[in-house]
Parts: sequence; C-alpha cells; structure tokens
Amino acid sequence: MNQGESRDETGIRRIMIALDGSPRSRELIETAAQLAARIGSELIGLFVEDVDLLRLTGFPFVREVGFFSPALRAMERTDVERQLRAQAGWMRVALKETADRLLVPWEFRVARGPVATELLAAGEDADLLILGKVGRSFLQRQRIGSTVRTLLVKRAGLTMIMQEKRRAYKGPHPIIVAYDGSELAREGVRVAIILVDEKEAPLKIILLADDQGHAASMKEAVGRELQSREMKAQTRSLINPSVERLARMLALESGGPVVIPCDSQLIGEEAVCTLMNEIPNPVLVVRS
Repeated sequence: MNQGESRDETGIRRIMIALDGSPRSRELIETAAQLAARIGSELIGLFVEDVDLLRLTGFPFVREVGFFSPALRAMERTDVERQLRAQAGWMRVALKETADRLLVPWEFRVARGPVATELLAAGEDADLLILGKVGRSFLQRQRIGSTVRTLLVKRAGLTMIMQEKRRAYKGPHPIIVAYDGSELAREGVRVAIILVDEKEAPLKIILLADDQGHAASMKEAVGRELQSREMKAQTRSLINPSVERLARMLALESGGPVVIPCDSQLIGEEAVCTLMNEIPNPVLVVRS
C-alpha cells in the first residue's frame, strides 16, 4: 500500500502531537513522525502553556522546590514563563530534527490556556491527535488524567492515548480492534489495517456479540472488509460483553495497541475512560 493510498483511505492527512516538555514527549514525537512518514501525513507539534500553572503564581502561599536545592522559594510568574518558553524551544528543536530526518513536513505551535481546551480547539485542524496518558497525581500516574478524560469524552475523530515506553503501530504485538458491528467499528478496522503496516503483521479482531449467531454475522462482515484489502486477521468472540470482560480479554491477548469505537451502549464515553484505566495498552479511540 503506497503513501497516497494510506492517506486517502484513512483521511489522516494531519497528525497533531500534544507536547509538554517531558522526556515522554520525545517518544511521542518519534512515534508520530514514523507514522506520518509511512502514510504521508503532515506533523503538527502543539505545546500548551498551561494557564492554570501560571495562575498559581498569583497566590502568595505557593512555593516551589528548586532542582538543585531542596529549599522552598516563591513561585514567580516570570520564572514560570521563562521555563515554559525554554521547554517549547526544546520541543521545537526535537520535532524539527526528527521530522527532517524522516522527511516529514512539520509545523510547531504554541498556545496558552487550559490544556484540554486548547487541545480541543487546535485538534480540529488534525485528523489524528496523539498524547500521553498522564495523571496529575504522582500516586495515580497510571490512571488517565483530567486532560485525557476531557478529550476522550469531547473530541470527535481519532485520538490516540499512548502508554509509557510503548509504540503504537509496529513491533511484535498485534493491533487489536474491538468490533461491535457499527460504522465506527468498520472505520476502526480500516485504520487498524494502516497501523499494522505490513500484510504479514498480526491483526486481531474481538467481536463484541450478543450471541453466537451475531458473532458469526459480524465475522462474515469483517471477512469481506479484510478480503477487499487483501488482509487477514485472527478473530475472537466475546459473547454478552462487558467492559470488565473486555479488559480481561485484552490483558490476555497482548500489550499491543487497541482500536476502540466509542459509539455504542457498551463502549460509551465513560466506558472508554474505565477501560483506559484497566489496560496497559495504547488506545486509539474512534469517535463521531
């Protein structure tokens, strides 16, 4: 499948990465840039200056701990703004170096405001938004943060939530699609075929069915879709599914990326958030 065909079939012409200056952001850049290079997409890096962090500097009781000293000191707005500018500069350089190396057209943007609000607004320009699964609390860092939750609930289109030290589209782990027979599930299969990259790479589809007859009809429909694209996939049925049972099945399958359609009674907005907290997999949410 050539680059033009991939881009046209998935509609993924612009990939946006949410960057925050952390080492994790560099991993996101590499992952997104490799995907963009393969399917012929443009790459956009977005660094948001968190207005809530800046507002904290207005409170006299707020203190910060220095990197080289444990002493507490006042949190000055000018210092925070300088740090944010420096982080944005580092991210721009990292994006440029990676995109230029992979011959990917790129753009870097800086916005200021509430992080989730800015990502939602800027994400309207992107066909795929990629960000890390990060909670505000150190003790709950394995759970989705408020920004991720807001995007999962409100953002239409394709949103990919990455876990630590995992790649989203290639490696030994298969791409897994949760398939409920909906149009978004069919779109999820089409996107998964692109993510798999090579026809020999593994693709697994979990059929979320009411009964065995329903599973058989969905398997037939999926088979036609795969055959038209000269692809093969393993299928497994989950009869009378629940979010908890789906999470257990995914845990047994692999740590590979999971494509989730978010439009059914089973996998609605809150169910996706719950599932994200229960599995270690990267998740690509398809939402109308």
